[in-house]
Amino acid sequence: MEISLKDLLSCDFFSASKVLAGQSGLSNIVSSVTVLDSPDIAKYLRGGELVITTGYSLLNDENNQKIVLESLAKKGAAALGIKLRFFGRTLPRKMEDLGNRLNVPIISIPDEYAYTEIYDFINLNMVSKLTKEVKRVEEVYKEINYSVFTEGLAGLAKILYKWSGLRAVVLFQHVIYDFPAQGGLEDFVFDPSKWREILTPRNISSGVSLFQYVKNDFVIEWLSAEIVEKGKSQGNILLLKNDRDFDKNDFNILDYAASACAVEVQRIKSIIDINRKYRTSFLESFLHGKYSWEEAKFQAGQLDFEIPNDGMVVIISFDNMSNELHEINFINDIDYLITKIFGRQTVFGLVENKHFVLFIPNDLDKYSSLLNKIYHEVINVLKVTNIIIGLGRPATFQDVAKSYEEAKIAIQIGSCLDLNPRIYYFHELGFFRILKVSQEVNQYYEDYLKPLTKQSGESDVDLLETLECFFESGCNYRETAKKMFMHPNTVRYRISVIEKLCRVNLKLASDRLNMEIALKLLPLISAKNKGKLNF
Repeated sequence: MEISLKDLLSCDFFSASKVLAGQSGLSNIVSSVTVLDSPDIAKYLRGGELVITTGYSLLNDENNQKIVLESLAKKGAAALGIKLRFFGRTLPRKMEDLGNRLNVPIISIPDEYAYTEIYDFINLNMVSKLTKEVKRVEEVYKEINYSVFTEGLAGLAKILYKWSGLRAVVLFQHVIYDFPAQGGLEDFVFDPSKWREILTPRNISSGVSLFQYVKNDFVIEWLSAEIVEKGKSQGNILLLKNDRDFDKNDFNILDYAASACAVEVQRIKSIIDINRKYRTSFLESFLHGKYSWEEAKFQAGQLDFEIPNDGMVVIISFDNMSNELHEINFINDIDYLITKIFGRQTVFGLVENKHFVLFIPNDLDKYSSLLNKIYHEVINVLKVTNIIIGLGRPATFQDVAKSYEEAKIAIQIGSCLDLNPRIYYFHELGFFRILKVSQEVNQYYEDYLKPLTKQSGESDVDLLETLECFFESGCNYRETAKKMFMHPNTVRYRISVIEKLCRVNLKLASDRLNMEIALKLLPLISAKNKGKLNF
């Protein structure tokens, strides 16, 4: 227990005690109890002690009384508790005057109180900063456990406030449980990079750290304990400083609260995992047309989803991140961003263990900006740069499966085009929408562009770049030469080499069309050969 002398004396246990001197020191913090059995007690003090004595060693010795009180004041003792039976039930006037002058509170201790009872009361009990209720420490811990069990993390915040009197905040998977809720936390709580750890007092629980946040003239300090489950951090519990300093009780109760969270975190994660599996199962059936409209509406309602009558399938995928898609924290981060940006009732989930799928209303004016927002938040907040988003065409319920396939094609073909941002709309793919990289497409490429390869098997970059620039310049030799910073005759020579190797005449519209189509197919063929396309 760490408690002010004033609050300690307000407890029923000390109801028979009276303040005999040093009223101005009632704000002193009592942190421990010790016994005065000789005048040299001061050498053993650390500060904050309630020093208990029968007073016998001080009887009729004003010099010793002076030495003891001066030593207690110098060492920062919280108070002197004295039994008055050897003093005729009255504190000597010299001690009273000295206690008042040195601001050392002197309180009476009833004769029937054993030292061990006082020691146990202060060391084994805790006093609620809010209600002044006194309980054994183990009973307070039981109360914490019960609050977590019955009310979850919100109950934990309430019980921490009750016993500490400090605003309690629990951060778990992007959710804030705040009590009493006062707002104004968003500036710093979600960004630990803004937290500045400051020196933690000695002999304090190692599981709790002291932090500070400064912005302009706004300064706030808080204690934080990490919520750890299976060796991984799941969040933090904070106690925010008010008009009093933190004491040892705050550190201890916060440390225990973090430990008590483990079971609740497991329970929450289990519920989230089960809910995620139901969402995945529903989505996979929904996307493959296995529900009637009535069944889909009912199943969606059970998951708190709202299916639009006319919508579009969106796929959010990540290149080369198969491992991350099995990391629960990464999945939770993406879930949080989708919910925050698109709304809690948006139909979405992790499908096929490789991408997130959404079914959003057919409203590109609104949702294009939201897709851009999640794209950039994933990059800027989660620091993931290889995000790809594909969007199928608008679809009624009967055509959802088709929109889903279109979204996959948009990602696979669009990613070969490597636009920025990497958000690909199926309806903007042009003639690519009608393609599948089949054997015939491979043959088409080989018939027209395969001759432009060196003996090493690599494409002749100079010839390909010249051909591409030639088409972009409207087959104008001078314009091509200008763009490529070369002489027109060089362009003419290269074009003649291309015509000879590929057996085409670029003066003929049909040959030009075939070569342009082959150039557009080249990124797809390259991706196919590298295993990036699977259709």
